[in-house]
Amino acid sequence: MDCTDARPPAGTPVWSGLAVVVGLAALAWAIVAVLARLPLAAGLPLSMMMVALLLGLALAPWAAGRPGWVPGLELARGPILKLAVILIGLRLSLVEVGQLGVMALPLVLAAIITGLGLTLLLARLFGVDRRLASLLAVGTAICGASAIAAAAPGLNARREEICYAVACVALAGLVATLAYPALLQHLLDSPVAIGLVLGASIHDTAQVTAAASLYEQSWAADGTLAAATVTKLLRNSAMLVVIPLLLWWALRGQGSSTGKVPIPLFIFGFLALSLLRTLGDASWGTDQAAWQWLINAAALLSTFGFAAALAAMALSIRLADLRRLGWKPGLVAAISALGVLLVALGLTQLMAHAS
Repeated sequence: MDCTDARPPAGTPVWSGLAVVVGLAALAWAIVAVLARLPLAAGLPLSMMMVALLLGLALAPWAAGRPGWVPGLELARGPILKLAVILIGLRLSLVEVGQLGVMALPLVLAAIITGLGLTLLLARLFGVDRRLASLLAVGTAICGASAIAAAAPGLNARREEICYAVACVALAGLVATLAYPALLQHLLDSPVAIGLVLGASIHDTAQVTAAASLYEQSWAADGTLAAATVTKLLRNSAMLVVIPLLLWWALRGQGSSTGKVPIPLFIFGFLALSLLRTLGDASWGTDQAAWQWLINAAALLSTFGFAAALAAMALSIRLADLRRLGWKPGLVAAISALGVLLVALGLTQLMAHAS
């Protein structure tokens, strides 16, 4: 699925688009490294991922007329992003994954129910078409553009509906990535709790990791990225159940859907590296030099991959897509995103008080 202005000819190589996003990620790294040495930048929230995203947004209008970049951008938004997620698995043992998963499960269920229910209710009140409402609902409740791409074929959605929904969740996620870390710093006192809320309330995986990394770097915290990643992967896995049910609801009375929901195999890759971390720690200990070097190298490669994916995502945003179907669906998406945040935040605070 792609929402850029034109498709390249078949067989167009990935190198031009890939070179752009890798270059933007490298430029983001250099900017952060330089700013970190300046006294005037002391205390500023500096994140390679966030800088790469902002650079991509700045170049998005220029990228609109370059269809030759599309294969490289799709590679960064897809396989490279998934590889970056998989590499985070080396940061966590299976025990830690299990503990975080138990903590995250109530928030994930609440976020999915709120995202689906509130979006579909508001869409009905505003008179939004059922197909577009369904795309906005899965994008808000589960995993942004990935869920929209998975649901669109089964819904027989039109290109303008797909691109509108993608633009809505991308912009909502962008605002959340920039605003939520500072907001949650004032509302919650635990880095892990903040990671749980970020993972439950921000749409796309790359945006979740960017927000969590921004928080850890800005407030010298630890544990936010791990909690956010586990929570987001739980949400991603839910699309195996939620999307077929939503397709049945959206197409009832119109015959059954033939759409297939792709299995998010990268989640198993994440768990495999988490198992490797568990076995490595048990075999060599956490202080073994070569083992620590491997863990640190995987973390750096993961960060660079996320920066490239965020740049590609930003380069693909087209504000013109939001003008084609009016303002009402966009308002529905914005209110639903806020509702998911409030529910996740409220439930997290209740869990903290209960413990």
